[in-house]
Parts: sequence; C-alpha cells; structure tokens
Amino acid sequence: MAGESLENITKLERDVVIKAFSEQKIPLTLTMERSANHNYVYANEFFPVVLSPDSYKITEDGSGVIRKSVQDAAMFAGMVCRVEFYFNRVGLFFMTRIVERREGYFFSIPQEIARIHDTAKDGVGGELSFKASLSFAARGNSSVSYECIPPCEEYNIFSKPVFSDIPAEFQNAAKNMLGGFIADAKKSMSPSVGNGLHLIPVCRYLVSPLAVRTASFQGRVEPMDIIFVDEQRFVAATGNTTNLLELEGEYVLTFEFDIRPEHHLKRTIKVPCTVENIYSSGEKRCFVCRYLGIKAEDSRFIMEKKKY
Repeated sequence: MAGESLENITKLERDVVIKAFSEQKIPLTLTMERSANHNYVYANEFFPVVLSPDSYKITEDGSGVIRKSVQDAAMFAGMVCRVEFYFNRVGLFFMTRIVERREGYFFSIPQEIARIHDTAKDGVGGELSFKASLSFAARGNSSVSYECIPPCEEYNIFSKPVFSDIPAEFQNAAKNMLGGFIADAKKSMSPSVGNGLHLIPVCRYLVSPLAVRTASFQGRVEPMDIIFVDEQRFVAATGNTTNLLELEGEYVLTFEFDIRPEHHLKRTIKVPCTVENIYSSGEKRCFVCRYLGIKAEDSRFIMEKKKY
C-alpha cells in the first residue's frame, strides 16, 4: 500500500468484522490502490465499483465470492484491488486479489484490515501543504465553513490548465461543454469568464465520472475539491449537493499554505469573494469564485506560486 501510513484493526476487531458480513448488510466498494500522492485517483478504466450486500457473500473464514452477474467486477479479475466499507460508521479497507472462476469472482480477506485516513489528509497521514475554506455568517454569532482541498496532483492547480490534461476519452465531451459555456457567455455579454482558463478544469470535472470516496467516518461532510486557483479566481467543485453555495453570494475565502512544514510555518490569506458562476452536470457542481479586493501582497504571493 504504497507510501500509506496504516493503522490496522486488532485481530479481535477483525473477527467481529468478518462475522458482521454474514449478519449485516454492508455495501463494498472495489477500487484500485491509492498511492501516497494520489489520495483518491483511479486509472481511467478502473473507476470504483459499488457492490450491494446481495451481490456478494463472505463466509466466517474470510472467503468471499462476488456473483458472476456483477459485470463491473470483471475489470478487477486477476488484479489486486482495494476493498472499502463502513463498519459501525468507521471507514475500513483491505487489499485482496480478485480471481475469476465459473461460479463468480473470488477473494479472501487478509489478516490486515486498516482504517481509512481522513480525506483531508494526504496519503502519508500528514497535513496538506495547501488547503482552503469558504465561510459565511449564519444566524446569531455563528458561522458556516466549507473545507476545500486539492483533489489530486493530476489537476496541477498551480500550473496553466491545458486541454491535454483531460483524459482522451473525455476530451470530446469537454470540448462540446466548453463551447457551450463560451457561447452562453457571449450571448449574455458577460465578462465573468475572464481569460477562460478556469473553464478547462471545470469541464474536466463535470465530464469525468465522480470518484466514490469512503471517508474515515460514515456521514462526514466531504470537503469540496479545489480545481483551479489564480490571482483573480478560485474554483471549488463537489458532487455532494449539501455543499451548495449561492450564485452572487459573498463569502470569506481563507487559503492556508505550508511554507516550511518542518518549522510549522504557514501563510494564511483571507479574501472576500463572490460566486460569479455555477456550472453543473447531474449532481456535480463547480463554483467559480471571484475575489473582491485582494491585497497586492496576497495577489503577488499567489502569482509566484503559479508555474506559468
């Protein structure tokens, strides 16, 4: 489990989990292994497969079989995959090889079952080097804050977005979507698209399959994904419809950068912003936030972080 700091459950806990599979309805998620630098990135042909409790069976010795009728499981045949699930609301996973036979797809639960790290952490259990939050005042003196984290290194949020970043199988759909966004902006004479660079990661996010994530605890509100940052705009994306921001709503955007992690030195930037556009596809939403009065030194710092 490349580069991942593991916290295995005890043998007694494992025995309880194995027994629970025969007594409770526990959905499973099959994915490819996640590396230290890719917290929940999957090869294009191996997006997660969710198994309903009636599509598999696990015996008390830890042997399991997936029904042959579950066609999506065929892509994992002969491969070592990661199996994720919740037990008593705690996210757990184990690694196993899927073996195809006439009766179905067989696997076994190893001795090591590990806890899933919080998605707000990186693959080795340390804090992220860059994160953000969007907050607004609620009733009384309270406030509501939405956490935002980079989804993966493949988005290269401080590099210039280019169309070749989008996987080939999604490029046609992304081009059509981008053309529609630009046409709509011209019709409305809206200046809000700016140079349009942020629309490339927006289209990429909206046309790509939504990754299934098993959090450290069931029911935890997932952070939004940061898919674009420059000195003028910030784009947060989500497949969780509970994390909805309002169009033209004003928020306080807080960036936190690790400058020298070994000395716990951080740079915090706070800037008011407004949601100038919301792009959507199905349950997925991308919120384009434009800064309102960013300080010159903060703008310069973000520009220096960029690689273009």
